[in-house]
Amino acid sequence: MDIPLLLTIGLIHLVALASPGPDLALMLRFSARRRAALGAASGIAAGILVHSLLSLTGISLLIQAHPLLFTLVRLLGAAYLGWLGWGALRAARASTPAAVGAAAGVPDRGFWIGFNTNLLNPKALVFFIGLLAALVGPEVSWLTRGLLVLELFLLSLLWFLALAWWLSSPRVQTRLLAWSRPINALCGLLFCGVAGSILWLVAGELTRV
Repeated sequence: MDIPLLLTIGLIHLVALASPGPDLALMLRFSARRRAALGAASGIAAGILVHSLLSLTGISLLIQAHPLLFTLVRLLGAAYLGWLGWGALRAARASTPAAVGAAAGVPDRGFWIGFNTNLLNPKALVFFIGLLAALVGPEVSWLTRGLLVLELFLLSLLWFLALAWWLSSPRVQTRLLAWSRPINALCGLLFCGVAGSILWLVAGELTRV
């Protein structure tokens, strides 16, 4: 068991979790309903679990090595993130803050929206390929690989569950409600910005073919 490797990857992953991105934006969007927020947190962690498994087993590298398949994955991810962005921008234009809060989504769908948001984010795929391919060599045992998957999943789950609980607390919600329109607008712009950057990269690659 490679303890230094586990600590290094865990620390890098914690920094990545705290960085702004679609996952954090989604947590803000779902914060108006605690059940939905907790579901989204679990879904995001499940998406990270799948990314970790795909990367450590080499499947993600196979996807990236096939240009057509990788392009389809990125286009699907861009479409989904763009759809989320459009929903957030529509919520930002709602006539009352209560309508914005209601746009957080159906609670039972929180898990699947969180799961799809992380799994279909091509930048998450590239991040895990870069992180794990760079640090996990062929000499790393399967025990360490299994512990890495468990570590990444548990760190993600604990982080997002804590974030969901905090964001959905009454004190925080009072403040978020007052800023609901700009928060929804920023989330919408972030989703659309990530989707646009993915489309820009794909378009640039296609023009060079």
